[in-house]
Amino acid sequence: MNNSYMDVADEFDKNDEGVGNSLLLDIAVPLVSDYKWNNDDKTNDDIYTSYRCVGWELNKKNKAGPRSIDLRPLVSPSHLARQANDLNLRLMKWRALPNLDVQRLSQLKVVLLGAGTLGCSVARTLLGWGVRKITFVDSGRVSYSNPVRQSLFGIDDCKEGGKYKAVAAAESLVAIAGPDVQSEGVVLTIPMPGHSFGGGKDGEAETAAVKKDVETLHKLIDESDVAFLLTDTRESRWLPTVMALATDTPLINAALGLDSWLVIRHGASSSALASCGQSQRLGCYFCNDIVAPENSTRDRTLDQQCTVTRPGLAPIAASMATELCVAMFHHSLGNCAPPPEAKRDGTAGSYAPADDGTSPSSSALGLMPHQIRGTIVTYMMMTPSVPAFPSCTACADSVV
Repeated sequence: MNNSYMDVADEFDKNDEGVGNSLLLDIAVPLVSDYKWNNDDKTNDDIYTSYRCVGWELNKKNKAGPRSIDLRPLVSPSHLARQANDLNLRLMKWRALPNLDVQRLSQLKVVLLGAGTLGCSVARTLLGWGVRKITFVDSGRVSYSNPVRQSLFGIDDCKEGGKYKAVAAAESLVAIAGPDVQSEGVVLTIPMPGHSFGGGKDGEAETAAVKKDVETLHKLIDESDVAFLLTDTRESRWLPTVMALATDTPLINAALGLDSWLVIRHGASSSALASCGQSQRLGCYFCNDIVAPENSTRDRTLDQQCTVTRPGLAPIAASMATELCVAMFHHSLGNCAPPPEAKRDGTAGSYAPADDGTSPSSSALGLMPHQIRGTIVTYMMMTPSVPAFPSCTACADSVV
């Protein structure tokens, strides 16, 4: 497209001859051929190139257009936060762990079943590993006793009866790490063995609500890359255990005692193991039990129903659970990876598997234990492996 423009400013100058002294310019949008400078018009000294156009450049569509520079990373808090959050991971990959898959971690979709002390600690550690898609599942509300132990809550979350923990935790993650975090809170009660429902005046409505919770929980676990089981009671862990195995979703379970803790990765399904060329199925949280889960809060006073644990225990267990999860996604077999062979280190009752990189259990971040058990009474840990119990009430093939 060509246009001619005339500078007529001098026309109004009485001392000039008007239009006769005006400057006429031909303006045209450059063509692609106008950008081919190198081989054509050159002067005799073969040094200077005769440029046909300046100012614009060819864009992705091979059309002439202005060049733009995105300055958002220099001024936008969200972009600055994203770069700063991943700085430690990039340095780690550059200096020590070249096989660290930062991109894979940033795309992981994680569901945390429980937004209490363990849930808050696991979520914070996941943020440190670059995980940005986290969903909380919990039906409780934040109380005034929570903020000192549960790092995602403050006093304001306790007011007016308290916010739902799942919602408050999700909002807190965004406030901490920026809008790049895709965090969601789902208010949901996990149906539990031994806890009756549907027998009261609103029985039908209660039954319908439980069925809806089951469907929602199943969908959340099925759509996630990994699930963390971080609830308080033993029976609340049963249904997620069954669902995770049925959907082949890796499940990391963490539990606390007064001064001891347990982290366990539930074994993969028989079909998943077969596809990976493995045969030994690892046990779940219930494989060592001789009785089925039941209502553990029945006939207990309120103080007996509360989880009583030393304050330093939850961060330790949460960190171990998260590190085990990250190592799992850096192993070629994922959750089908076999556990390391336990070797005595000379200390009675303890196990110290060493990783020289040749074990089938070795990942880019180290070994893949089945269980991690620790105590802060003697400050010791051990990593036993337990095969799946064929008649387990949670992971037996006949149950799933």
